[in-house]
Formats: sequence, structure tokens, C-alpha cells
Amino acid sequence: MLGLEQERIVRVERCSSRRVVLMVELDDGTARLVKFPDTDTELDNDYERVVLGMLRELDLSPRARQAVPHITACGDGTRAIALDVVKDCDSLRELTQRDPAVDVTHLVNLAAALADLHKAPIAEAYRKYPEWLLHPPVPTNTLLTPYEYACGAGLDFDVYLRVMQQLEPEFQELHAQWRPDTIVHYDLRDDNILFPRGPGSDCPVRLIDWELAGFGDPCYDVGYLVGQFLVESVRRHGDVEALRTARRNARTFLSAYRALTGIPDDTELRILRYAGVALLLQAAMRLQQLGMLTQVGHLCLLYGKRLIADPTPKVIMK
Repeated sequence: MLGLEQERIVRVERCSSRRVVLMVELDDGTARLVKFPDTDTELDNDYERVVLGMLRELDLSPRARQAVPHITACGDGTRAIALDVVKDCDSLRELTQRDPAVDVTHLVNLAAALADLHKAPIAEAYRKYPEWLLHPPVPTNTLLTPYEYACGAGLDFDVYLRVMQQLEPEFQELHAQWRPDTIVHYDLRDDNILFPRGPGSDCPVRLIDWELAGFGDPCYDVGYLVGQFLVESVRRHGDVEALRTARRNARTFLSAYRALTGIPDDTELRILRYAGVALLLQAAMRLQQLGMLTQVGHLCLLYGKRLIADPTPKVIMK
């Protein structure tokens, strides 16, 4: 159903993922990524298939189109999709694990692809899919019922909640400023960003996993990436060089994006606030998964609060 004939398949490899994802290598040297729907009842949908189909209809630049996976076939019976693959890639996570200082070329290519995606006109697509309007992943109201407070996740829930309540005015401001200006990936984690190995690739960066995408503020994607770089320095707290390198990565990426889009100063402050939100989300994830914040979670909470309450560029420009 996906057009992958048995005799053409050289190798099949199961990828690390919550859902069933297979890397299928073919005899002509190409490959396909076959993704099946998530078995989680809340995520069991064809959303990525629809989003990628919509992206194909948008007026994207060649650079932005290269950064987005292309659906080569759909299996209506299995609801699986086959995607084209850029072989021999490293994720941003793998790169930073080997060397925290990310190659400047990679950072500029990432900024350029994201800038082009954010410039794509979406008015017609938004009229067609108004339900795809996203919202900032922070609450506008942090008041809890006694039951919600008593059942809060983890031992440090009261610490986390106190910070969230202190930031409620800033959260309300982010919601008020949120507009469906562009397509937002909404999940640009370091393992969803791929760079090809070796020179000469015609696809300098690939952004994968579009299940959470929708319409929203482009500052969120940019800020989330800046926050990802800062999280790396938090994980190596006490290592001065790690902090310097993380700031250098964030500064290089943000400077390239700013040069390509011409964003004003007030927009950059909103980006830094979303970098703080990314740090808060890291703290929340640790609280939910581990039952406590741990040192890394406490630091993410502290630095995230500082960025949201006082989003000054000196945080990453030092």
C-alpha cells in the first residue's frame, strides 16, 4: 500500500519512538521512514499526515520546503505514512553531546529554514483549518481547586506552583500577544532537528515530527530553541565553559534569525520570554516523570522565571 515492494527492501530498522516507526532502506540507495499512528488513545490520529499535506500546499521557499518531510505514500488500511528521508543525519542532541559548541553553519541554516517557514503566507490555510489555532503552553489563571492542589504531581509541586502563580501577569500578556501569524512547529526539541553529515548535502536541515503543529506566534518556535540551548548549560551547572558555549549557540542562532527577519526589539523580548517558558516546561517534565524537581529542575525553574519576568538580551549576550 505504501509502494515499498518486498524485493526492493534491503534493510528495515526499528527507530526509538513511542509509536511504531521503521527506517526502510531500498536497493537504489534511498530510504523511507514509515510511521504508524500512536497507540495512545489521546494521540491516535492522522494529524501529522494532515499537517504535512497542508504544508505541501503552502507557498514555501525552496529552503523551507527542503526542511519539511515529504509524504511519499499513505496506507489507508493501516493509516501509516511513508516519508522521504535525508540519510546519514545527526540530531541537534547528538551534536551537542559530542561537542557542545554547535557548528555555526548548522545554526545559520536552522535559523534560515525557520525564518522562511515563518514567512510563508497562511491566511487561506487558516481559514480552512481554524481549529488548528494553538495557544501558549502556559495558563492564564493559576488558581487551583483544593483537589487540584492536593493531587499535584510530585513532592515539589508547591514550589513549582508558587513560581507559576508569581508569573501569572506575564502569562496573561503572552496570551494577549498571541496571534495566528504563521505555522508553528510547537515541538522543536533537539531530537526533532536533523543535520546531514558531510558537506554537499542539498538539504542543510530537516525538521521532523509535526504532530503538534498549528497556527500561532513564530516567537514561540524561536524562543523554544533558545531555551533548548540554555537547558544544556543548566544540565552542566557549575561548568563555566558550558554556560559560555550555550550562550554562544543561542546568540548565534538568534542573531541569524534576527538578521533574516528584521524583528524589532520588543519581539526579541517576547522570544526570550518563550525561552523562559521552555525552561519551565523542562522543570514540569521532571516533576511529572520523577516526582521531584531535582537540582536541574530547580535551576530550570529559577532561570525560567528570571527570563520571563525580566527578558533582557544580556542573559544570552554576555
